[in-house]
Amino acid sequence: MKQSELVAYCDQLLKVSSIKDYCPNGMQVEGDNRQVKKIALGVSISLELINKAVDLGADLIFTHHGIIWDKDSRRIEGPFRKKVKTLLDAGIAAATYHLPLDFHPELGNNVQLAKLLELTDIELLSPIPEQAEAVIGTIPCKTITEFSELIEKKLQRKPLVFPFGKEEVSKVVIITGGAQGYYLTAVENGADCYLTGEASEKNYGMAQEYEQHFISAGHYATEKWGILALGEHLEKEYGIPFEFIEIDNPL
Repeated sequence: MKQSELVAYCDQLLKVSSIKDYCPNGMQVEGDNRQVKKIALGVSISLELINKAVDLGADLIFTHHGIIWDKDSRRIEGPFRKKVKTLLDAGIAAATYHLPLDFHPELGNNVQLAKLLELTDIELLSPIPEQAEAVIGTIPCKTITEFSELIEKKLQRKPLVFPFGKEEVSKVVIITGGAQGYYLTAVENGADCYLTGEASEKNYGMAQEYEQHFISAGHYATEKWGILALGEHLEKEYGIPFEFIEIDNPL
């Protein structure tokens, strides 16, 4: 399968055309349209990731955070120029799936993180059918302390916890990444805690006032799982091997 064909398949799989986003989803940098024999995956398309993909002999890069954002400068200069030049010189295509990969009901970051944390009775929370803008599920632990320890074990990093709810917990709402502004989604849906990637100053006070736990487990750490699920899906469907390039980020 050629680069353009594989990206077109993913565009349809992740329903790119139905989701308004802050960036162009799908192909962001066109390659030489070679046959794809190896895929490189990552959370964000840094220059380091591109160079490692070249060294791996990858033909196509899929990331969650891409090289182009709506509010970025239109000047092709500095690190942006280096990224584009490296990709073009190597003939590697680069495709990105941001919100479509967050919201997908099977491969999406929210659903994948819920499964990783062993939640049961998972339900999608979204005004649009078949989109998981948030998920709610039952925690496989009895206390917020145990749940925090489970998160640390699964994500290999200690989460930031504002433990102002009751010690015994049952339900959690999950929105991965930079979704600290959606804390009230958990409150409105009767969850005992809210799990996201990042935290803002106001979240501390809100957790106190609403008496429901707030957990920040890292933007990067909570958003590895959708792109990995996409890679596994493509390997299963088309037999194309992939490699996830770990560029760890403490945030």
